[in-house]
Amino acid sequence: MRQLIIKIPEGHKEEILKTVDEFKGKNTIHLQNGNHDIFYVFLPNQKVNDFLKRIDEYEEPEVNLIPRGVISMYPPASEAPDQVADVQPKSSLEIYLGGIQSVGSIFGLVGYSFVAGIIVWIGLFTSTSYLLVAAMLVAPFAGPAMNAALGTAAGKKGLLKSSLGRYGLAILTGIVASFLMTLLFPLQTLTPLMEQVSQVSKFAVLLPLVSGFAGALNICQSERDSLVSGAAVGILVAASLAPPVGLVGAGLYMMDWQVVLSSLFRILLQLLGIHIAATLVFYFYGKVSPRGVRFLKGSKKLGIITTGVVILGIGAMMFWQFSQPPFLRKASMNTELNEVLNTELQKIPYILVLNKDVTFTNEKFEGTPVATFAATVMLKDSTLNKEKAKAEIIEHLKQNMQYDVGNIYEVFDINVVER
Repeated sequence: MRQLIIKIPEGHKEEILKTVDEFKGKNTIHLQNGNHDIFYVFLPNQKVNDFLKRIDEYEEPEVNLIPRGVISMYPPASEAPDQVADVQPKSSLEIYLGGIQSVGSIFGLVGYSFVAGIIVWIGLFTSTSYLLVAAMLVAPFAGPAMNAALGTAAGKKGLLKSSLGRYGLAILTGIVASFLMTLLFPLQTLTPLMEQVSQVSKFAVLLPLVSGFAGALNICQSERDSLVSGAAVGILVAASLAPPVGLVGAGLYMMDWQVVLSSLFRILLQLLGIHIAATLVFYFYGKVSPRGVRFLKGSKKLGIITTGVVILGIGAMMFWQFSQPPFLRKASMNTELNEVLNTELQKIPYILVLNKDVTFTNEKFEGTPVATFAATVMLKDSTLNKEKAKAEIIEHLKQNMQYDVGNIYEVFDINVVER
């Protein structure tokens, strides 16, 4: 339930009380104040927007909407537990106004983005994963991304344009911070964590879709109905953005264009994926539409065009990703090729496989990406010659490993250990 305090010129008391009953309001309080009537109204969350639209027909009311959950209990007392348990999503009006309020100052946006860029650079430089989590907590990327989706759902060009501008400013600030840190503390080669973060998985599109869905759902739900905190959802949104943003700055300094392009690919894919998922949640679940919010007159055409552009953008990026293996699929191909390597090693009867691993680097040999197939094995028969066995294992792998990517330069690192 939501509490509204309404001040309206006298003469409409009966109409207002009747409208409150129609929209299932409870425990209404009426006070007289000079030539005005004051109403304390308690309404179900989803009725607030339509109720305010209705009372606009009488007079221009003055309204105080308190964005806090209210527990209204009314006779019979035996139904009080059911009344308390009736938790509804926020009204479309509150969702939209909440997005507008969350915009915040440019100084805060730039400041937090700069700090996040420094933290993520330190984490990448020192290969300290928990610092990446800290950067996700600080990075203010979730707000602009959610507001851009809100602007599309509502068909509001101004909100969409300003949100995309703030998103771009936050990303650019993080990149600048990372670049300046690399300038002060020069890097000659990528750290192990940088190489890991720079590699894109073929499942990369799923993370922004899930992030956008969770972020929009958290905004739409009432605070007593939300099982996950807003901060946790914000981390989910920033999880896919903060590391590649820090990596772009370092990659620009080192002029490693593979790292820069793969990171920019992920940043753009995150925005598009978050945008489409959040827009659909706002539109269908939150009921935020060009004509669905009181006093809001958005453009349905803008929403359709923007959604179409986003879908086409995601489709184009997916086509690029899968038409250029392994450049934008290294993270998932590591796992796939590791399974191929393990399958072939298990076919060799005289060895015991202790461990195996397949890794891509950002290096190329004669223009072809290099993948290292590494394994540590132990000979079951100690009388076998180690060097001969090693050569036979490598030859077996070369002849029998099959996968659907042809432009990979294979490097084998087979270690045969003593029993």
